[in-house]
Amino acid sequence: ATNSPIELRTALKTLMVWLPGQFDSEPQRFFEEEYKTPKELVHGRVYRSFTRIDAPTLGDNVLVAQVRYGGRDGRFDAAEFQVWTLTVDGEKRAIRMTPQRFKSPANYQDVATDPARFVGLSAADLLPAEGAAGCTIWWRLSGKQLRGATEPGVCRTVRAAATARTELFWDWEYVLNDEELWINFAGRDTAGKVVAGRADQTHWRLGKARDFECFLTYRPSGQTEPQVFNGFTMHDRGDVYRLTLKDSRGAVPVFIELIRGMWPSNSGRNYVDLLRMQVREGKTEDTPGSWKLIGNSIGSADTDRVGFSSTTLSSRCKLRQPGLAAR
Repeated sequence: ATNSPIELRTALKTLMVWLPGQFDSEPQRFFEEEYKTPKELVHGRVYRSFTRIDAPTLGDNVLVAQVRYGGRDGRFDAAEFQVWTLTVDGEKRAIRMTPQRFKSPANYQDVATDPARFVGLSAADLLPAEGAAGCTIWWRLSGKQLRGATEPGVCRTVRAAATARTELFWDWEYVLNDEELWINFAGRDTAGKVVAGRADQTHWRLGKARDFECFLTYRPSGQTEPQVFNGFTMHDRGDVYRLTLKDSRGAVPVFIELIRGMWPSNSGRNYVDLLRMQVREGKTEDTPGSWKLIGNSIGSADTDRVGFSSTTLSSRCKLRQPGLAAR
C-alpha cells in the first residue's frame, strides 16, 4: 500500500512540521550566479513563509502563506497572500491543501509571520481563492519527501477582453523535505505551450531558514568606546541586515549577510553546504557586488554559530533559541 490512510495521517503531521517556517532561494541564486550561469537563466530570488495559526473554526491545520521577491523585505505578492487549510482526503488518497484569500489583506500583510495576530480568524474574514495561485494542492508521500501538485487540467484561469478570450491551464508542483522546498509552475495555453513560468521548467530551490541572533561591535582607531549593535535577528538563507557605523569619515553604511548554501567550485572538491557571514561597506544604492568586504567567516552548514574578530570590528551570530522573539 502507498498513501494509505495511516500513511496520510502520518504524512500530514510531517507536513505540518516541515512546511511552517521561512524559505529563501538566495542560496540557489548565489550559486547559479557564481557558477557563471547565463544571466537569463539565473533564478530570481524568492522568499516564502508559511505560518501555522490557531484558527479552530477553519480546521486543525491552518497556514498563512506569503511571497516576497528579493528577500524578506522585498516586493510583496498580493496574489499569493493566502490562508491554506490542510486535511486528509481518503477518496483522493492525498492531503488536500485548500487556499482562501483575505477579505481585508491590508489588515494582515505586515504581520504575516505573527501567529498571534490571526487569533479569532474565521470563514467570515475570508473569500474563495482565485487566479493562477488559487488552486488546491494535493500532497502525497513520495519516498522520503512530500510532493504536492495541482490536478492536471483542473486549475485554469480565463480572461475575457474586447477582442479575445484567453484561457490558461496551470500546473503547480511542490517538493518538500526538512531542509528545502522546491517549487515549479507553468501556465499553458489550450495547445499546451508554456506561456507563463520558466521556459526550461526548472524548480526554484528554497532553503528552509534558521533564525540567528547577532551582534556587531566597531571601535575605529583612536576611539575608546566601541559602537555596539546587538539583539538583531537574521535568517541564514541570505538575509541582509543594514546598520550605520561612525568614524572619521562620518556615517558609514554597513551590510551583514548570513547565507547557508552550496559553495560553487570548478575543482569539484567542495560542493558542500557552508554557512557564511560577510560584512560589507557600501552605499545603499550601490549593487552588492560593489560593496567593500571588511570581514567574513565560514563554517559548516550545521554549526550553531559563526563570527570573526579584527582589531576594529567584531561580529557574531548564534542560533536563536526557541521562544525568543524575532525582529
